[in-house]
Amino acid sequence: MLPTSLALFGTGLLGHGVARRFLASGLSVTVYNRTRAKAEDLGMLGARLSSSAQEAVEASELLILCLSDAAAIRQTVFSHSCLSRLSKRILCQMGTIGPEESQEIARLASAQGARYLEAPLLGNGKDAEEGRAQVMIGADPKDYEPWQELLGLLGRCLWIGPVGKAAALKLALNQLIAAETAAFALSLGFVRRSGVPIESFLQILRESSLYCPTFDKKLARMWQRNFGQPSFSVRLLLKDIDLFLGNAERLGLRSDALEGAREIVREAMESGRADLDYSALIDVIDPLSSLGTKPEDPVLSRA
Repeated sequence: MLPTSLALFGTGLLGHGVARRFLASGLSVTVYNRTRAKAEDLGMLGARLSSSAQEAVEASELLILCLSDAAAIRQTVFSHSCLSRLSKRILCQMGTIGPEESQEIARLASAQGARYLEAPLLGNGKDAEEGRAQVMIGADPKDYEPWQELLGLLGRCLWIGPVGKAAALKLALNQLIAAETAAFALSLGFVRRSGVPIESFLQILRESSLYCPTFDKKLARMWQRNFGQPSFSVRLLLKDIDLFLGNAERLGLRSDALEGAREIVREAMESGRADLDYSALIDVIDPLSSLGTKPEDPVLSRA
């Protein structure tokens, strides 16, 4: 069913896309962001801006959480001023957090008389805004089914299992972002420095089983070194890598390859690229300064 109203917490890239989709669908949306200025454009689209988390909790039965991490959820929704107001609320967690963190938040919600479901998205804020994200659901079916129509506005929904399962799946998918991006950047740099025509590299790659769609998605950014207006930032990628590594260790997995990618992401983060698009990893892997300016742009789109 579609709710008469909902409250959304966190208006970063993900929260903006989700809020815009719900507003475009004619829903009444209250938004809260710790930095109010980052939510003001949503107010111009019809969202009600809350001045406090407490006010947002009181505004609706359904609370959509698009906060950056589990700590932000605890500090915002489970703050002292909000705790007593969570009874009979439904908390829908859409960001990327660890499975054990998600289960702990479910327990905290239950202790306050609230229900909880996790619904992390595969896709960025633009995908959510355009209704083409993939929504992974971790919940008891009775907590998910009433909201299936609402979540379906964001894209294709897939029930994964109980709380924690969708969170684990999201981490498994997000670690691929680092692995694939670092590998592609390394090949681009190698081709560039070896004097191999980039068009030849791309032509063969696109027609092979090695090809991933993300390569073309990030190719122009990498070649032109244009990392503004990120779809997903270096800062958040590092956060997700660390979540994955911690859980992989707990499961007894070897993660040496990802540890190497993490060093590249960490260096990008610490060199002033934290809030740039994650394609900025190529600046660490293939710094232009070591071989002068970049070559002329190749044909970047697929034929």
